[in-house]
Amino acid sequence: MMGRQIAQVFAQHGHDVEATDEDQQALKDGIDEIANGPYGVHASVSKGKLTPEQASKTLANIKTSPKLNDACRNAILVIEAAFEDLQLKQNLFQKIESLAPANAVIASNTSTLSLDKISQKISVKDRTVGMHFFNPAQLTRLVEIIRGTSTSTGTIEKASQIVREIGKTPILAQDEPGFIANRLGLTLYMEASKLLEDRVASLQDIDTCMKLGYNHPMGPFELADFVGLETRLRNIESLYNTTNDSKWIPPKILREMVQQGYLGDPGRKKTSKGGYYDYLQIKR
Repeated sequence: MMGRQIAQVFAQHGHDVEATDEDQQALKDGIDEIANGPYGVHASVSKGKLTPEQASKTLANIKTSPKLNDACRNAILVIEAAFEDLQLKQNLFQKIESLAPANAVIASNTSTLSLDKISQKISVKDRTVGMHFFNPAQLTRLVEIIRGTSTSTGTIEKASQIVREIGKTPILAQDEPGFIANRLGLTLYMEASKLLEDRVASLQDIDTCMKLGYNHPMGPFELADFVGLETRLRNIESLYNTTNDSKWIPPKILREMVQQGYLGDPGRKKTSKGGYYDYLQIKR
């Protein structure tokens, strides 16, 4: 999901992008979503945010390759956007290090996992960095830059400059679990879940509280549905496994929903039965 969005953002800003995935259908689906998805280029044309010429140029800027070697060969920046699985990301970083040019920045879009752990198995760590884009990357203006223990100042400066070039604002975080955004956002979600579980307030009133009381565009449960409940569960599990802190034990209802196929907004994930409001049979 995030790889598609990140590829589109870079292509819209004039960069040549080489997208790769071991699943060839995922590559085809990704290009289709960039073209025709709710935040894709054709939708942007219909909303007046892109011209037809800019949309065509964006799609032309993206190439796909079934081989990681071909995708990395001439890269100045490689962004790994696999889901939050430490071993998977470690293995990808090892492969990328051996395939990308020696001066290429190697970045992870991780939202919760330690950059030091992701880069643990590679030999040259000073060019590694976290670049955490937010969903949907086409609209959100923030990118977290995560500095690992061995990340060089030059790499941080390169990553920050690239983020500014694509119209985003970089913020810098040290390599701590959850970094800045998820540490704050998931804390709010966990407290909202506790309020719901303890029957202190209804789902609707908790969401309404944050929207009208704090001016959030979405309440914590609406946002969880938007992000995707599988993603939300993986992020919380990652924080719990990393910190062993009981405050990050995933809410029971979240685990039940994911197990039963309620994965969030069906408009964003077609296989989902729905989100919180659907599962609890609550009218919006």
